Amino acid sequence: MATIQELLNTIDTTYRNTYSVAQKVEWMDTVQRQIFQTVRHEAEPYIFPTVEGMSFYPLPDDCDPMGIKQVTIEKSPGSGTYRDLRFVPVESNERLDATEEFYSIAANQDLYINPIPTEETAGRQIYVIYNKRPKPLSPNTLNQRPDLEEDFHELLVLGVLERIARARGEIDDKNMFAGDFNLLFKEYKNMYKQVKPEYTQMIDNLPRRRGHVHVKRRHSVPYSWIPGID
Repeated sequence: MATIQELLNTIDTTYRNTYSVAQKVEWMDTVQRQIFQTVRHEAEPYIFPTVEGMSFYPLPDDCDPMGIKQVTIEKSPGSGTYRDLRFVPVESNERLDATEEFYSIAANQDLYINPIPTEETAGRQIYVIYNKRPKPLSPNTLNQRPDLEEDFHELLVLGVLERIARARGEIDDKNMFAGDFNLLFKEYKNMYKQVKPEYTQMIDNLPRRRGHVHVKRRHSVPYSWIPGID
Protein backbone atom coordinates (compact mmCIF):
# COMPACT_ATOMS: atom_id res chain seq x y z
CA MET A 1 0.00 0.00 0.00
CA ALA A 2 1.40 3.38 -1.02
CA THR A 3 2.48 5.96 1.51
CA ILE A 4 1.82 9.69 1.26
CA GLN A 5 5.40 10.18 0.08
CA GLU A 6 5.03 7.59 -2.67
CA LEU A 7 1.83 9.26 -3.87
CA LEU A 8 3.60 12.63 -3.85
CA ASN A 9 6.37 11.12 -5.97
CA THR A 10 3.79 9.97 -8.50
CA ILE A 11 2.18 13.42 -8.54
CA ASP A 12 5.47 15.23 -9.09
CA THR A 13 6.57 12.77 -11.78
CA THR A 14 3.27 13.11 -13.62
CA TYR A 15 3.02 16.89 -13.45
CA ARG A 16 6.02 18.98 -12.51
CA ASN A 17 5.14 21.70 -10.04
CA THR A 18 6.58 23.98 -7.37
CA TYR A 19 3.83 23.65 -4.77
CA SER A 20 4.96 22.76 -1.26
CA VAL A 21 4.63 19.31 0.23
CA ALA A 22 2.31 20.75 2.87
CA GLN A 23 -0.02 22.21 0.23
CA LYS A 24 -0.19 18.99 -1.77
CA VAL A 25 -0.83 16.87 1.34
CA GLU A 26 -3.59 19.29 2.34
CA TRP A 27 -5.21 18.81 -1.07
CA MET A 28 -4.79 15.04 -0.79
CA ASP A 29 -6.43 15.06 2.64
CA THR A 30 -9.35 17.08 1.28
CA VAL A 31 -9.85 14.65 -1.60
CA GLN A 32 -9.87 11.65 0.74
CA ARG A 33 -12.33 13.29 3.17
CA GLN A 34 -14.67 14.18 0.30
CA ILE A 35 -14.53 10.62 -1.00
CA PHE A 36 -15.48 9.27 2.43
CA GLN A 37 -18.35 11.74 2.66
CA THR A 38 -19.69 10.76 -0.74
CA VAL A 39 -19.09 7.02 -0.42
CA ARG A 40 -19.85 6.12 3.18
CA HIS A 41 -17.53 3.66 4.91
CA GLU A 42 -19.24 1.78 7.72
CA ALA A 43 -16.97 1.12 10.69
CA GLU A 44 -16.97 -1.93 12.92
CA PRO A 45 -19.68 -1.47 15.57
CA TYR A 46 -18.59 0.37 18.71
CA ILE A 47 -19.67 -1.05 22.06
CA PHE A 48 -19.49 0.28 25.59
CA PRO A 49 -21.39 -0.22 28.87
CA THR A 50 -23.38 2.47 30.62
CA VAL A 51 -21.86 3.79 33.84
CA GLU A 52 -23.80 4.88 36.92
CA GLY A 53 -24.32 8.64 36.96
CA MET A 54 -22.80 9.11 33.48
CA SER A 55 -24.77 10.38 30.49
CA PHE A 56 -21.94 11.56 28.20
CA TYR A 57 -19.72 9.03 26.44
CA PRO A 58 -16.83 9.79 24.05
CA LEU A 59 -17.25 8.61 20.50
CA PRO A 60 -14.38 6.92 18.63
CA ASP A 61 -11.92 9.28 16.95
CA ASP A 62 -12.96 8.04 13.51
CA CYS A 63 -16.67 8.46 14.15
CA ASP A 64 -18.54 10.95 12.02
CA PRO A 65 -21.25 12.22 14.42
CA MET A 66 -23.41 13.05 11.41
CA GLY A 67 -22.93 9.50 10.18
CA ILE A 68 -24.31 7.61 13.17
CA LYS A 69 -26.78 5.12 11.72
CA GLN A 70 -28.11 3.29 14.74
CA VAL A 71 -27.77 3.21 18.53
CA THR A 72 -29.16 0.27 20.48
CA ILE A 73 -29.21 -0.35 24.22
CA GLU A 74 -29.47 -3.55 26.22
CA LYS A 75 -32.90 -3.85 27.83
CA SER A 76 -31.34 -4.79 31.16
CA PRO A 77 -27.76 -5.52 32.29
CA GLY A 78 -26.65 -8.89 30.96
CA SER A 79 -29.96 -9.66 29.23
CA GLY A 80 -28.45 -9.86 25.75
CA THR A 81 -31.58 -8.34 24.24
CA TYR A 82 -31.63 -4.86 22.77
CA ARG A 83 -33.88 -2.07 21.55
CA ASP A 84 -33.21 0.95 19.37
CA LEU A 85 -32.70 4.36 20.91
CA ARG A 86 -34.33 7.16 18.98
CA PHE A 87 -32.34 10.25 18.10
CA VAL A 88 -33.38 13.64 19.49
CA PRO A 89 -31.46 16.63 18.10
CA VAL A 90 -30.11 19.24 20.49
CA GLU A 91 -32.21 21.97 18.91
CA SER A 92 -35.43 19.99 19.31
CA ASN A 93 -38.37 21.75 20.98
CA GLU A 94 -39.92 18.44 21.90
CA ARG A 95 -41.10 18.05 25.48
CA LEU A 96 -39.07 15.19 26.93
CA ASP A 97 -39.73 13.03 29.93
CA ALA A 98 -36.90 12.40 32.40
CA THR A 99 -37.39 8.64 32.07
CA GLU A 100 -37.62 8.54 28.27
CA GLU A 101 -34.86 6.65 26.46
CA PHE A 102 -33.13 8.49 23.62
CA TYR A 103 -29.73 9.65 22.49
CA SER A 104 -28.31 12.90 21.20
CA ILE A 105 -24.98 14.36 20.14
CA ALA A 106 -23.55 17.01 22.44
CA ALA A 107 -21.79 20.13 21.19
CA ASN A 108 -18.45 18.50 21.97
CA GLN A 109 -19.53 15.50 19.87
CA ASP A 110 -19.94 13.15 22.81
CA LEU A 111 -22.85 10.73 22.78
CA TYR A 112 -25.56 11.68 25.29
CA ILE A 113 -27.72 8.87 26.70
CA ASN A 114 -31.00 9.52 28.53
CA PRO A 115 -31.99 8.77 31.23
CA ILE A 116 -28.90 9.00 33.41
CA PRO A 117 -27.91 5.43 34.37
CA THR A 118 -28.57 4.45 37.96
CA GLU A 119 -27.06 1.70 40.08
CA GLU A 120 -29.76 -0.63 38.78
CA THR A 121 -29.47 0.30 35.09
CA ALA A 122 -25.68 0.73 34.84
CA GLY A 123 -23.79 -1.92 32.91
CA ARG A 124 -26.16 -2.13 29.98
CA GLN A 125 -24.29 -2.51 26.69
CA ILE A 126 -24.72 0.11 23.98
CA TYR A 127 -23.93 -0.53 20.32
CA VAL A 128 -23.22 2.32 17.92
CA ILE A 129 -23.29 1.70 14.18
CA TYR A 130 -21.62 4.57 12.36
CA ASN A 131 -19.81 5.73 9.24
CA LYS A 132 -16.16 6.45 9.80
CA ARG A 133 -13.97 9.36 8.81
CA PRO A 134 -10.49 8.74 7.37
CA LYS A 135 -7.46 9.45 9.49
CA PRO A 136 -6.17 12.95 8.63
CA LEU A 137 -3.16 13.10 6.32
CA SER A 138 -0.24 15.20 7.53
CA PRO A 139 2.98 16.46 5.92
CA ASN A 140 4.70 15.50 9.18
CA THR A 141 4.02 11.79 8.65
CA LEU A 142 4.82 11.11 5.02
CA ASN A 143 5.22 7.39 5.72
CA GLN A 144 1.52 7.22 6.64
CA ARG A 145 -0.73 5.13 4.41
CA PRO A 146 -4.10 6.68 3.47
CA ASP A 147 -7.24 4.90 4.62
CA LEU A 148 -8.62 4.83 1.08
CA GLU A 149 -8.37 1.36 -0.44
CA GLU A 150 -5.02 0.81 -2.16
CA ASP A 151 -6.55 -0.12 -5.51
CA PHE A 152 -8.06 3.37 -5.69
CA HIS A 153 -5.14 5.48 -4.45
CA GLU A 154 -5.02 6.89 -7.96
CA LEU A 155 -8.07 8.95 -6.96
CA LEU A 156 -5.90 10.84 -4.48
CA VAL A 157 -3.25 11.43 -7.14
CA LEU A 158 -5.78 12.63 -9.73
CA GLY A 159 -7.55 14.82 -7.19
CA VAL A 160 -4.31 16.62 -6.32
CA LEU A 161 -3.29 16.92 -9.97
CA GLU A 162 -6.61 18.55 -10.78
CA ARG A 163 -6.10 21.10 -8.00
CA ILE A 164 -2.56 21.85 -9.13
CA ALA A 165 -3.71 22.46 -12.70
CA ARG A 166 -6.60 24.61 -11.51
CA ALA A 167 -4.30 26.70 -9.29
CA ARG A 168 -1.96 27.24 -12.26
CA GLY A 169 -4.81 28.21 -14.55
CA GLU A 170 -4.18 25.24 -16.85
CA ILE A 171 -7.84 24.64 -17.65
CA ASP A 172 -7.30 21.93 -20.28
CA ASP A 173 -5.10 19.93 -17.92
CA LYS A 174 -7.54 20.53 -15.08
CA ASN A 175 -10.41 19.17 -17.16
CA MET A 176 -8.34 16.17 -18.24
CA PHE A 177 -7.46 15.20 -14.66
CA ALA A 178 -11.06 15.82 -13.54
CA GLY A 179 -12.36 13.57 -16.31
CA ASP A 180 -9.98 10.75 -15.33
CA PHE A 181 -10.94 11.21 -11.67
CA ASN A 182 -14.67 11.07 -12.42
CA LEU A 183 -14.35 7.87 -14.46
CA LEU A 184 -12.37 6.10 -11.75
CA PHE A 185 -14.62 7.46 -9.00
CA LYS A 186 -17.64 6.07 -10.82
CA GLU A 187 -16.05 2.62 -10.71
CA TYR A 188 -15.33 3.11 -7.03
CA LYS A 189 -18.93 4.06 -6.23
CA ASN A 190 -20.25 1.11 -8.22
CA MET A 191 -17.99 -1.22 -6.27
CA TYR A 192 -19.32 0.07 -2.96
CA LYS A 193 -22.93 -0.37 -4.00
CA GLN A 194 -22.33 -4.11 -3.93
CA VAL A 195 -20.56 -4.22 -0.58
CA LYS A 196 -22.55 -4.91 2.58
CA PRO A 197 -20.18 -5.38 5.54
CA GLU A 198 -21.16 -7.94 8.12
CA TYR A 199 -19.80 -7.99 11.64
CA THR A 200 -20.32 -10.98 13.89
CA GLN A 201 -18.53 -9.56 16.91
CA MET A 202 -18.70 -6.10 18.44
CA ILE A 203 -15.52 -4.33 19.46
CA ASP A 204 -15.17 -2.68 22.86
CA ASN A 205 -12.83 0.26 22.30
CA LEU A 206 -13.23 2.17 25.55
CA PRO A 207 -10.03 2.51 27.60
CA ARG A 208 -9.99 0.43 30.76
CA ARG A 209 -8.17 0.76 34.04
CA ARG A 210 -7.85 -2.27 36.33
CA GLY A 211 -10.76 -3.94 34.63
CA HIS A 212 -13.10 -0.97 34.94
CA VAL A 213 -14.35 1.33 32.22
CA HIS A 214 -12.76 4.75 32.46
CA VAL A 215 -15.04 7.49 31.19
CA LYS A 216 -14.11 11.12 31.47
CA ARG A 217 -16.68 12.95 33.56
CA ARG A 218 -18.35 16.02 32.19
CA HIS A 219 -18.94 18.84 34.65
CA SER A 220 -20.76 21.19 32.31
CA VAL A 221 -23.71 20.59 30.03
CA PRO A 222 -23.89 22.54 26.74
CA TYR A 223 -27.67 22.63 26.65
CA SER A 224 -30.35 22.92 29.28
CA TRP A 225 -33.31 21.02 27.86
CA ILE A 226 -32.02 17.64 29.04
CA PRO A 227 -34.32 16.44 31.85
CA GLY A 228 -32.73 16.53 35.26
CA ILE A 229 -29.93 18.89 34.25
CA ASP A 230 -29.96 22.58 35.12
